Amino acid sequence: MKRLHLLAASASLFLFFSIGAQCRDSSSAGVQSVSKKTAVTQCPGKAVSSDTVKHPPKTSAIVSSKASSQDTLIVIARLIEIPGKFPPNDLYNYVYIMKYRVMKVLWGAYPAQEILVGHYNPLIPRPQIKDKMAAFVSGNVAKFETGAKHKLVLVKPIERIWKDAVEDDYADSDLDKYYALKADVAQ
Repeated sequence: MKRLHLLAASASLFLFFSIGAQCRDSSSAGVQSVSKKTAVTQCPGKAVSSDTVKHPPKTSAIVSSKASSQDTLIVIARLIEIPGKFPPNDLYNYVYIMKYRVMKVLWGAYPAQEILVGHYNPLIPRPQIKDKMAAFVSGNVAKFETGAKHKLVLVKPIERIWKDAVEDDYADSDLDKYYALKADVAQ
């Protein structure tokens, strides 16, 4: 049964990111709409009827069938702090926690102005991640730099995706920590 959920989650993730790549629009890429008659995926320029309700991308299906949409956020945020220096990737794989300032919440609810986000192996450009985590990392960010603006698809807690090394200089923070499933450069 668990293998079936994992296969379904992988297919859902592939569909989400391939749709996002096809749409090429940060405002609606990968957002699914469910109408009373059928489920469709929105791409820019397609009309949506008034009886259509938007739902988040199926990113929570990546983890398990029990993950709720309350665990998923899509935000536009500016990277305001990268504490310290990234460890080299030849030593071990890790998730590195960085601080962002939330500019706009596109999906979900997030009341705070700042958010802590973990990125898998941040020295590697997102499109070049080809290891076992490739199914859980996507986007077009080539380099993480303070001041950059990103569109982020986030899920919490990080442990749902990553259970190994986490470089976290914010251990004392009361803010929730999210894992970045997708990081795109935002305009």
